[in-house]
Amino acid sequence: MVCQFNRVVNSKSTLAFVAVIVSPLRLETRYRFGYETKSSIGRPIRNQLTVVQSVSFRVYEDILDLIRSGTILPGGRMPNERKLAALNGASRTQVRDALLMLQKEGLVERKIGSGTYLADDAPKIIEMGDAGVDLTAGAALDFQETLEARLYIEPRLAAKVAEAGQQDAFDSLFEAADATLSARDWLAFKESIYQFSRIYYMAAANDFLLSIFDQILQSRRRSNFDGRQGQAPVAGLVRTHVREELRGLAAATASGDGARAESAVRQYLVGLTASSAH
Repeated sequence: MVCQFNRVVNSKSTLAFVAVIVSPLRLETRYRFGYETKSSIGRPIRNQLTVVQSVSFRVYEDILDLIRSGTILPGGRMPNERKLAALNGASRTQVRDALLMLQKEGLVERKIGSGTYLADDAPKIIEMGDAGVDLTAGAALDFQETLEARLYIEPRLAAKVAEAGQQDAFDSLFEAADATLSARDWLAFKESIYQFSRIYYMAAANDFLLSIFDQILQSRRRSNFDGRQGQAPVAGLVRTHVREELRGLAAATASGDGARAESAVRQYLVGLTASSAH
């Protein structure tokens, strides 16, 4: 029997749980990014599931809500199966099924004898799903080209800003990092991230380099930062994770150590390049 249904990560979009194939011997789960299908009253359309499967899926949704909240950060340990079962009024078998779904989506990592941990890529997976990010080769290439340009410039600018020791610039970086928490939707969230990086170009007082960055930013705006659902809200996990990343860059810059600032910004951009290539 094949039961197909969509799982929306929030009420407006995304990371779709596509199919559950049930055989007498096993439960096989398959996933992909997709878009929700809605009925005329705005609810996701699902075929009928057995009671056991419905409970497992409810537990899956509850654990996903916990992940999205940002209470647990990447690398953090999830509550154990017994606690999750008690919290959700489910059996440990149903909790295991739910964790398997999350593992298949790349959101958690299960370590025998140790427990279940939130995956390092969880914020990116949820962010891309929420906004319906365009995963086509052309869009990824365009983004990588802008990152390549920034890699030539931004790390050295960060070093220059660090060595200049301008407290106003340091304060602006921390304020811009914190602003990512209050962005009203995904487009505003992405804009706030770019505004953080723009501070390096402004503080360096090089109008030519600033104009290059502004061209990159305009290019990203025209593509809606590759998001198909730019008005989607941003999960607490994603906001918190990005804020901590950017505050780390701000701290490296505010240390006054040019080499540290340069290395931190370079690693950040390389990480963005790697994630866009997946």
